[in-house]
Amino acid sequence: MNFMCGVASKLMRRCDSQMPAQPVIIEDHLNKEPLMKSKLISLSAITPTVIAASSICFIGTIRAQTGAEPGMPLGSNPHLRSQSAGAASPGAKVKMSQKDVNFIQKAAGGGAQEVENGKMAEKQAKSAGVKSVAARMVADHTRTNKELTALANRKGVTFNTSGVRAQNLGSGDFDQLYLKWLEAVHRTDIGDFERAAKSSDDSELKAWASKTVPTLKQHLAMVQQAEKKGGR
Repeated sequence: MNFMCGVASKLMRRCDSQMPAQPVIIEDHLNKEPLMKSKLISLSAITPTVIAASSICFIGTIRAQTGAEPGMPLGSNPHLRSQSAGAASPGAKVKMSQKDVNFIQKAAGGGAQEVENGKMAEKQAKSAGVKSVAARMVADHTRTNKELTALANRKGVTFNTSGVRAQNLGSGDFDQLYLKWLEAVHRTDIGDFERAAKSSDDSELKAWASKTVPTLKQHLAMVQQAEKKGGR
C-alpha cells in the first residue's frame, strides 16, 4: 500500500511538472500545436494511472480507520437507515468490537420496531388485553432504547432509527397477528441478549444486555398469557 501511494505521489508530481505554467491560446500559437498534442497525449496516459493509484491509497486509509470496506454498513439490521447505521460519530473512535457493534445495531433497530408496532397496536387492537400489552411494549422498549443509545454514544457508535415505521403484520385478526409477531421477536431477542450477556467484548454492553434479559422474558410471558386468553 505504501509503495502504491509513493507511486501515485511521484506520478502526480510528474503531471504537475508537465503542465504549462500559463494557458496556451491555440489561435496565437499555431506553431506550438504539435507540442501541445504531445503533452496532452503524455498526460492522458499518465492520468488514469494516477487516479487508480490514488484510489488505492484512499481505500487503504478507509480500511485502516474503520476496519470495513467503504460504503459497507457495520451491521446488517434492515430496520436501520443504511447511510448512518453503526457509523462512528464525527471525531470519535469506535471503542467496540465489530461483534458488539452488530449487536447494538440489531437491538436498536428491533427495539425501535417494537415501539412503532406497539403504538399501532394501541390504536388498532380490539381487546383491552392486547392494548395493555402494546402499551407495556412501548414504555419498556422506549426506555431500553434510550439506555442503548446513551451507551453506544459513549463508545463512539451512532445509529439512526428515524426511518422505522409500523409494519403491516398481514391480513386477518390483528390482535392475534400482533401477539404472534411479539412472541417470535421476543424469542429471538432473548437468545441474542443472553449471548451478548455472556460473550460481549465490552463489559458495559454485557451488563446492559444482562439487565435487559429479565424484561424481555417478562414480555414473552405477557404475550403468551394474552394468547391463551385469545387476546382478550
